[in-house]
Amino acid sequence: MEFPDNLSEVMDFSSYDLCTTLRLIVLSGETRRVEVTRGSKHGSIYVKGGEIYAAVTDTYQGDEAFFEILSWDGTSHVDYNEAHLSERNIRIPTSVLVEAMSSRTPAP
Repeated sequence: MEFPDNLSEVMDFSSYDLCTTLRLIVLSGETRRVEVTRGSKHGSIYVKGGEIYAAVTDTYQGDEAFFEILSWDGTSHVDYNEAHLSERNIRIPTSVLVEAMSSRTPAP
């Protein structure tokens, strides 16, 4: 049996809701790209070494794109092990973004 060199090659965080997926990636210290869709809307959130550092949608970049993506209800998302990432465009610290996501997570 062959094992991967890096567990991030086989990890899939996308079975959770978007906010939980992002929090798990941040806590794991992974470098990932999360592709988010809702109907015809598309966006990506980039996490590098556990820090949310870039976000883009069809209409926004940076902090605005991050919050636009969070505002979408009924999204689907997939995360990828990403070696080549976008330039940093998020100005808000990851700790603040994680706190903002915590308020969006539905109660069990």
